[in-house]
Amino acid sequence: MTPRPFSLPLLAALLAAGTAGAACPPGEGDRLVLAAPAAPAALSLLGPGPGPVPVVLAQADGAALPFALDTGSSLTMLRPGAAAALNLPFDPGRATPITGVGGTSRMPNALLRHFQIGRRAFRNLSLPVAPGSSEDEGRLAGIIGADLLQAGALELDLPAGRAVLHDSPACLAAPPPWPIGGPAEGIAVEVTPAGLVILPLRLNGQPARALLDTGAERTVLRQDRIAGFGIPAAALRAPPAGTVFGTGGEAAAFHIHEGATLRLGEGMVAAMPIVIAPLPPSLPVDLVLGQDVLGTRRLWLSYAARRLWLAPSTGRP
Repeated sequence: MTPRPFSLPLLAALLAAGTAGAACPPGEGDRLVLAAPAAPAALSLLGPGPGPVPVVLAQADGAALPFALDTGSSLTMLRPGAAAALNLPFDPGRATPITGVGGTSRMPNALLRHFQIGRRAFRNLSLPVAPGSSEDEGRLAGIIGADLLQAGALELDLPAGRAVLHDSPACLAAPPPWPIGGPAEGIAVEVTPAGLVILPLRLNGQPARALLDTGAERTVLRQDRIAGFGIPAAALRAPPAGTVFGTGGEAAAFHIHEGATLRLGEGMVAAMPIVIAPLPPSLPVDLVLGQDVLGTRRLWLSYAARRLWLAPSTGRP
C-alpha cells in the first residue's frame, strides 16, 4: 500500500469537542531513538551555520536504520543504497513523480514489507526510491515525510535530545503540556492536501509564506522573490556560494544574503544569513523555513489542529 493523506478537517472537527483548551497530558507520547546524541546529525551541505536535522532510528524489514523526520516532504522515501542493502524488490506497477529544484522526475518504487517508527507500524508499503546528495547517500536510509508523520502530533526538542510522536486521542489536536502563557507561542498554520505545513511570518518586515521543513538544514528564499523582500538583484550577481541539493538528487547553485531579519509569531526575531536558491514552481511559498531557525527550539506540530507551538528548548534530555 501507499500511505494516503488523512482527512485532517474531519479529524480536527471530531477531536475539537474533547480537546478544546485541554493540553496533552504530561508523559504521553512515543519517544523515538535519535541516531546521534543530542541530534547533531545535520549534513553540512551549505557551509557554516546549518541547523540539526532530526534523524531517528526506524525499523525497515527488521533492520534499524537512520531516517530523517522531514515535514518538508509530502512522501516517505528510501535512498537507493538502503533499498539495495535491504534487497527490496521494485514495484512493477508503480513509479512516483518527484518534483525538486531541477524539475519533475519519475522515480521507481520499492516494496517494503514492514516499516516501524516507534510504535507506529506500517505494512506492505510501496515507497519511492530517490537519491539525495552524495554526502547523504550512505548516512541516511531515507526520509519520513508527511504521509506518515501526519497520523499524529510531532514534538521536537533537538538540543534536549527529544523526538516524540503523539498518537493518543487526547493529544492529536491538543496543545502541548507546556506553559503556553509563558515563552511558548501557538501559530495557526495551513496544511496542504499533500500534508505540507505552511505558516505565516515576516521577512525583512514583509509578510511571507514559509514551508515548515525539518529536513532542511538552512532557510532558503526563492530567488525570483528577492525584490519583494528588499534584497537587491546584485545579490545574485556575486559568485555562487555553493550547491544546494533537492529531493531526487537535483542540484542548483545558491547565494547567501547576510543580515536578513525574520520574525515568526510575536516573539521571535532573528538577523541571519539566508540562502537564495531556486525552489520548485509548484511549491506555494516564498521561502523554506529550515533547521537553522527551528533546530534550536522546542517544537510541537499538530496536523489535526493546524497549529504549531514553539518555545525555547529545555536544553536537557
